[in-house]
Amino acid sequence: MHPEILHWGVLRITSYGLMLAIAFLVGTWLALRESRRLGLDEDRVLTVILVALVAGVAGARALYVAEHLRDFRGTYLSVAALWQGGLTLYGGIVAGTVAGLFVARRTGLPMWVTGDALAPSLVLGTVFGRVGCFLNGCCYGHPTRLPWGVVFPADSFAGLEFGSVPVHPAQLYFAAAGLFLFLAGWAVRRRVRVPGVLLWSLIGLLALVRIPLDLTRVYEAEAMVVEFGVVRISESQVTSTALLLFSLLMIARLRRGSRTAAAPGSPPP
Repeated sequence: MHPEILHWGVLRITSYGLMLAIAFLVGTWLALRESRRLGLDEDRVLTVILVALVAGVAGARALYVAEHLRDFRGTYLSVAALWQGGLTLYGGIVAGTVAGLFVARRTGLPMWVTGDALAPSLVLGTVFGRVGCFLNGCCYGHPTRLPWGVVFPADSFAGLEFGSVPVHPAQLYFAAAGLFLFLAGWAVRRRVRVPGVLLWSLIGLLALVRIPLDLTRVYEAEAMVVEFGVVRISESQVTSTALLLFSLLMIARLRRGSRTAAAPGSPPP
C-alpha cells in the first residue's frame, strides 16, 4: 500500500491519481490507434475522449456524493475536492459513455463505431483504476484464510476495521477481471461486424463479473440492499444487474437493426 508516491513542498502525487493519469494516456493512445484503423477523424475522436473523461470524472464524483450526502452536509464546497478521494465507477462509466456518444454524434462521427473504438480503452482504464485502489488501500475485501490474503497497514481503512487479519485483495480481483476482458475484447474487435456490439458487450461483461466479485468486497451498511447472514446484496450488484440487462437489450436492438438494414428491399441507411 503506497497512497502517496511523492510529496515535495506543495507537490503531491498520489498513487490513485497517477494510475488515473496512466489510464488516460494509455487509453487515449489505444483509442486513437483504433480510430485510425476504423477510418475515424482523430481530431474529433480526441474531442470525444476529452469530453468523456471530464463527464466520467464528474459522474463518478456525483454518484459518490449522492451516496454519501450525510458526509457533505455543511461542507458542500468539498464536493469539488477530488484530491480527497471519492469516485464511484458506475457513475463514471454511465456519464462518460452517454457524453462520449452524444459528442460523437454531434461532431459527425459514426456514433457506434466511435463507441467500439473507445470501448477497449474504457475497460483497460478500470484495470489501472483498481490498481490505484489497491495502492490507496480503499475498496478492500472481507477477511479470508486464502493464502493470497493481504494484511494492510494498521492505519489504513482495512487495518482500522480488521487489524492484522488478512483480507481479500478485492481490488486486484477486479483488476484481473478487467485485464482479461480487455484482452478478450482486443482479440475479437476485428470480428465484431455490428457497430456498437463491442461497446455494449464489454460494458455488460464488466457488470456481469462484478456481481460475484462484489461478494468479496466490504461495503458500508448504507450500501447494502439485503444483508442477512451469508446473504449480502449490495447496491452495486443491483446496479450491475440493471446495467447487464440494459447492455443485452442494446446488443439485441443493434443486431436487429443491422439485420433489418441488410434485408432485401430495405431503404438505404
